[in-house]
Amino acid sequence: MIKITNVRTTVVGIPRIERLTTSYGSTDLAITVVVEVMTDAGLTGIGQTAVAPRSYGETAEGIAVNIQKHLAPAVVGESPLDIERLNRKLQAALPHHWSSHAGVEFALWDLKGKVLGTPIYQLLGGRVREGLDLMGYVNHDKPERMAEEAQETLQRDKFSVLKMKIGLDPKQDVARYRAVAEAVGDRAVIQVDGNTGYTIAQAIPALSAMEAIGRLGAIEQPVARLTDLAEIARRLATPVMADEAIYPPQDAVEVVLRKAASLALMKITKHGGILNVQKIAAVFEGAGLGLSMAIYYDVIALAAAHLAAALPCVRWPSPYTYLHDTILAEPFVPDGLFLCPPNRPGFGIDLDPEKVQKYALQQSHVYRRL
Repeated sequence: MIKITNVRTTVVGIPRIERLTTSYGSTDLAITVVVEVMTDAGLTGIGQTAVAPRSYGETAEGIAVNIQKHLAPAVVGESPLDIERLNRKLQAALPHHWSSHAGVEFALWDLKGKVLGTPIYQLLGGRVREGLDLMGYVNHDKPERMAEEAQETLQRDKFSVLKMKIGLDPKQDVARYRAVAEAVGDRAVIQVDGNTGYTIAQAIPALSAMEAIGRLGAIEQPVARLTDLAEIARRLATPVMADEAIYPPQDAVEVVLRKAASLALMKITKHGGILNVQKIAAVFEGAGLGLSMAIYYDVIALAAAHLAAALPCVRWPSPYTYLHDTILAEPFVPDGLFLCPPNRPGFGIDLDPEKVQKYALQQSHVYRRL
C-alpha cells in the first residue's frame, strides 16, 4: 500500500495586482505556505494554506514550523487515503491550528485523487453544478473612485453581486456604500464585509443606513461576538453572513442554534481543510442555509472550485483574487463568470517548482523519518 515518505514546506509571497485593505490592515503581498506530501509510489500531493495572522492567529513561519515539527511526523509512514483518520491524528498532534492542518490535508486529498485517478469533486460525491459562481470586487478607495470602479466592473462583466470592505469608519463606510450603490443601480446587489471591525453600537446604525439606501445583498461579519452577529440578523432584513464566527464544524452548529446568520463564507484553510468544510456544509444544508466559498488563488482556488461543484448549499458567489503570477504549472483562472474545477485526477493541476522557488520567502524545509 502507498505510504507517505516526506513532507516539504515552503513559505511563498506573490504580489497582488490590487492592494487589499480591510479592518485588519493593508497588504500588497499574498503570503501562503505551500505543502508537498511525497510518497513511496512517486506521487506527490500539493497543498497550500492562507496566512492572515491578525484574523487566523497563525503566521507563515509558525505554520511552516508546526507542519515540520508536529504534523509531518503524524502522517509520514501512513497511507494518504485515510483522510478522516489522519485528520484526527493531526488534531491530536497539534489541536486547533486549523491553517497548519489545512496545508497537509489539502495534499492528502490531491494524493487520494491521483491514486484513484479521479478529480476531488468526485471524491466529495460528484458534481451538482459546473463550478463556482463569481462576484465582482470594488477596492477600498475614495467614494468617487469606488463608484467609477463599480461602473467599470459591471460594464466588463455582468456580475450579480459586488463586494466591498467596510468596518473601518462607519460614517465614511456609509458614504462609500452610497457612492457604489448609486453607481450600481439595479444591475447588482452589494455584499459588505466588515471583518469584525465594528462594535454593535456602530454596526446597527451604519448597516441600517446602508439598507435604507438600497441594493444591500449581504452583510458579512461586521462584528466579532456571535451574540452581536445574532442581534444584527434579528434587526435587519438583509441576510447576514458568518465568517470569523466559524472555524471547526462545532462553530457552525452554534451559528445555526443562535440564528446568527443565514449564510457563511468558507475560507477553506481556516476551517482545517476540505473535510471540515464538507462537515460544515452538512450542518448548513440541514438547516436550510447557504454557503459561499472563498476562492483566493492557486491551490486554494482549486479546492474552492472542487467543493463548490460538489456541495449543494454553495449558493452565494465569491470574488476571484488576481495576483501578478502563479505557482501553478498552468494558471487556474475564471471562465467568464464561473470557476470550474479541472477534470483531471486530484486537484488537476501541478506546481511549477521554479515559480515556487522564485517566490520563496525562506528556504524550503523537508521532514523525513530517519
